[in-house]
Amino acid sequence: MTAATVSKSGVETITVSTGKVACEGNAAEGLGHPRVYLDLTAHGEIVCPYCSRTYVLAAGAKVGHH
Repeated sequence: MTAATVSKSGVETITVSTGKVACEGNAAEGLGHPRVYLDLTAHGEIVCPYCSRTYVLAAGAKVGHH
């Protein structure tokens, strides 16, 4: 599950159901960057160091060992 919203400042926030995500920016709009893998498990959210997208772990998402 992913859901995206854009703030007034233009920064995108994406809600995800997994503890790890890959971000490449928005290549469709010419704003791509090298793929980076981000880990949300420590704090439930993380900001991409390249494009400033914020990834937020969905409420109730199960993260960790099976």
